[in-house]
Amino acid sequence: MEFLCEGWIWHEHTPTISVEFEDYLKQNHMTLAQFAENSGVHPRTLSNWITQHRPVSVQQLDRITLAMGLPEGYFYDLYIENYIIERSPNMSRIEPMLYRCAELDKLDAIRRIVGHIMDNLLYSLKLFNIAETLFAQGWHTAALLLYENVAEVEKYQHSERLALCQYRLFTIQIGDDQSRNLRAATLFEPFVERLDEIDQLDALKDLANVYKYLRKWDKIDEMAKK
Repeated sequence: MEFLCEGWIWHEHTPTISVEFEDYLKQNHMTLAQFAENSGVHPRTLSNWITQHRPVSVQQLDRITLAMGLPEGYFYDLYIENYIIERSPNMSRIEPMLYRCAELDKLDAIRRIVGHIMDNLLYSLKLFNIAETLFAQGWHTAALLLYENVAEVEKYQHSERLALCQYRLFTIQIGDDQSRNLRAATLFEPFVERLDEIDQLDALKDLANVYKYLRKWDKIDEMAKK
C-alpha cells in the first residue's frame, strides 16, 4: 500500500531512498546500467544498494540525486534516518554528511545527527575536530552547533578542549548586540586560564576588546593585569 504526501510516495513501512530510486527507474523505464552511466555510480554499487541494502556514500548519493534531477541534499533527511539513526553510528558516513550539511546550510540535519550520537563521549574528540575544520573554513553557524554539543558533553571534564570550545563559542557569538556580547564574555571568562599560553593571550585581548565597547573599565584593567 502507498499514498502521496507532499510529493513523496510513502510506503507502509519507513520510506527509504532506495525505494524512491526504484520507483524512479520504473517511472522512467530505465535500467540500472543506464542510470549508472548517467550518474557515474558503478552498477554494482547501485545493485548492492537495492538488493543487499548496503549504504551508499554521501558522495554517491549526491551523484544519484543529481542524475534524478533533484535539488542538492534532497535525500539527506532520509539518508540520516535510514543510514545513521537506524544503524550503529559510523563516522565514515557521519563525517562527510556533516560537512555537506554545513555547505548546504542544513542546520536541522546537523542537529539530528549530533543529537543522535552525542550520548557517547567517545565521539566528542571527532566532532570537535570536525568543528575546528568547519570553523577554519568559515562555516561558523554549523561549527557552533558542534562546539555546543561537545561543551555540553565535556562540561565536567575540565579539559583544554572544553576551554577551546568555549573560546570558539565566544568568538562566533560576538557581534553588534552588546547585551549578547556581555553574556558571551561572562560565560567564557572562567575558561581562559585552561587554554594554552598562546590562546590565553589572544583570548584576553578579545575579552578586553569586548569590555572596551561595553565601557567595563574595571574588566579591561583586570584583563591587562592578567
